[in-house]
Amino acid sequence: MAEQFIVRRVASVHPTPDGAELGVVALPAARAGTMPGWVTGEPPLEQGIETTLPNLPDIDLPPVEERPMSLRIGAVASGTVRIVLAPPGHEVLTDDGTALGIVVEPRPEAVPVELRESPDEVVVATDRVRVRVRRRPFSLSVEDTVTGETVMRTAESLRQAAGLPMAPPVLRGEHGTTLHLQLGTDEDITGFGEQFSRLVKNGQRLVLRCEDALGTGTGLAYKPVPVWHSGSGYTGFLNTGAVTTADVGHTRPSVLELSVDDEVLDLYVVVAAQLAERLTGYTALTGRPPVPPLWAFGYWMGRCRYHSAQEMLEVAKGMQESEVPCDVLHLDPDWLVTDRLNCDFIWNEARFGERREFIEALAGLGVRLSVWELPYLDPESPRFAEAESCGYLVRHTDGSLAAIGRTPTPDGRPRALIDFTNPEARSWWQAMHQDFLHDGVAVFKTDFGEALPDDVRLHDGTPPRHAHNLYPLRYNGAVSEAIARFTGRSPLVWGRSGWAGSQRYPGQWGGDAESTVAGMQATVRGGLSYAVSAPGFWSHDIGGFFGPELTPALYVRWTQFGALSPLMRAHGLRPREPWEFGERALEIVRDWVRLRYSLLPYLWQVAHESSAHGWPMMRPLAMTDDDPSAAGVDGQFLLGRDLMVVPVFDDGEDPAHRRFRLPAGGWRDLLTGERYEGPAWAEAEVPLESMPVLVRDGAVLPRVDVDAGVRCTDDLVSRPWRLHAYGDAPEAVDLVAFDGARRQVRLDLDRPGSATEPDGLVSEVVRHA
Repeated sequence: MAEQFIVRRVASVHPTPDGAELGVVALPAARAGTMPGWVTGEPPLEQGIETTLPNLPDIDLPPVEERPMSLRIGAVASGTVRIVLAPPGHEVLTDDGTALGIVVEPRPEAVPVELRESPDEVVVATDRVRVRVRRRPFSLSVEDTVTGETVMRTAESLRQAAGLPMAPPVLRGEHGTTLHLQLGTDEDITGFGEQFSRLVKNGQRLVLRCEDALGTGTGLAYKPVPVWHSGSGYTGFLNTGAVTTADVGHTRPSVLELSVDDEVLDLYVVVAAQLAERLTGYTALTGRPPVPPLWAFGYWMGRCRYHSAQEMLEVAKGMQESEVPCDVLHLDPDWLVTDRLNCDFIWNEARFGERREFIEALAGLGVRLSVWELPYLDPESPRFAEAESCGYLVRHTDGSLAAIGRTPTPDGRPRALIDFTNPEARSWWQAMHQDFLHDGVAVFKTDFGEALPDDVRLHDGTPPRHAHNLYPLRYNGAVSEAIARFTGRSPLVWGRSGWAGSQRYPGQWGGDAESTVAGMQATVRGGLSYAVSAPGFWSHDIGGFFGPELTPALYVRWTQFGALSPLMRAHGLRPREPWEFGERALEIVRDWVRLRYSLLPYLWQVAHESSAHGWPMMRPLAMTDDDPSAAGVDGQFLLGRDLMVVPVFDDGEDPAHRRFRLPAGGWRDLLTGERYEGPAWAEAEVPLESMPVLVRDGAVLPRVDVDAGVRCTDDLVSRPWRLHAYGDAPEAVDLVAFDGARRQVRLDLDRPGSATEPDGLVSEVVRHA
């Protein structure tokens, strides 16, 4: 077993421009026989050991051998501090936080910082946050200076019967570096990426390692993120690519244990009472997404797989004939000559003909083309030899060629991986997108990316322990940047894997959900968990990707959820076109797709708000509901501020019973007009044709008319909007038009139908009292 050390005292303090660097001393530590708890070689009474305990066994104390470490505390914004613990002289102590590529703005806000010292403690403070470090025995806490509350504290006070500390503040050893934080009696923890478990993570143990999860019920995650939110009023972010284990009161009920497989702990703490404000602070560091093009918010249709151009053109015609608006058709890997976990950008003309002609034929039917890719190369590909000879492929630390790990291969052949840290390899990969984009490909589905082995040597020297989890960030970033460069517009990918910072590269989807009610429920939970970890533009496969035969009723229920999601795509191993599920399902799906298109002006406002502030479009109730019980509600969500969506988890044709939470205030069902008052719980019998979608009192929803002639978003661009005002609406609203122009519209609510807007954006105001 590797030696283990506990940080025990502060030995020195040196002021820095943004705070202080402390020299701290760690001592060897050992477990006390079979008992839980840790001891050092210090005198037992000094450690708090209960020497009078009648049955206290003999405890062998380890030697007292001081190990120096450095603790750097710096303010990077008014409410954000960075706390770095590392061996003396480690390069992270002079890094501004951007070395791994997760943080892109190391100092979002220059703020005055105060350093105070006393015999007992060292304090680093801004006008919003205060960090207290006790000199001996070492401990650390963070306070909100506005409320005066301690929002985060290490867990040294938690002991077992013999007085041994169960959770020393910082432990170094066999599991890297472990931080122990004390959980308050009513402190809920959320976050940690796209986890498909319950939204509140208390009681769970999560291993944050990007995996090909092979579903939403395996306990694995495609997009884990080392970010968490505490109901006490802080957000924590570990700036690392290393595998991190988050034990949220699972092993010890009152301890949040964070173990990073690294000798460094690089922690940012954002302090604010409201989650929305903390997300703004977190994304100020790690970046915010651009708003995707308008067509991205339309209806996408896909299947694994379409096998020919003719098949896809028939689907596009079918959407028109069925009068279901559609903006994007997705093409999985049959477009390749050599597929099966390979992508080399060699178009299969035998199946899909000349690429530009095919794309133009789709465009004539009102749809754009999405194309699948992954960052792996098959040895059978004609491009493999070029990539290997040029040094574009990832290698193991021993110099041998690396192959993907854990993801199954269909034929046993290894697949190599592109090294995106090599500028030439990155440019080579990006350049292969250029002709596709010039021919009219609208978006690339950046599939996979979770299979980088652990023992790799990357071109830029990224330590192997960081490489695996950073690979999805670099892969999606490379493709997103290529799209922006070659098209001159806001880029859009459709990514499966991710890590902290992935929100910069919209969008992402929830991976391969099972076509069951449980799969749909897990998808909602995963979307909400990801929303507060990498806030931006997320979606899912309507109907689930695999599993038992999808019932028409579940397909309808999932479509309703999808129609009120940030982005909307139907996709699966088997057909997902609405006419495949019977006439009743087709009629209901058509209505819900049209409803989505009618709400595109509202979705457009939410998208711009999200991009500007670092907020997700799909939001947990806790973003606006101050009632602590709202934190655990993970079967419904807010779409922006003013719409609340209540998916119905049922696969039967009959009406389903649904219980849901109402945040404070008045709410009106968008479809039925039924009124509700919160805070409260409500119940409803929901027929298959319906799903509760509630509008907040005071909302002004911009909408556009959608009739049978609307094929896609292009048909809506020039149509005027109607403003639907609910309850006590404001006198004026600021709107972003589809062309990006910002307008202020004054509402004359005393005269129904009246609005003042000079350029004809709004045709009338509809009053809902």
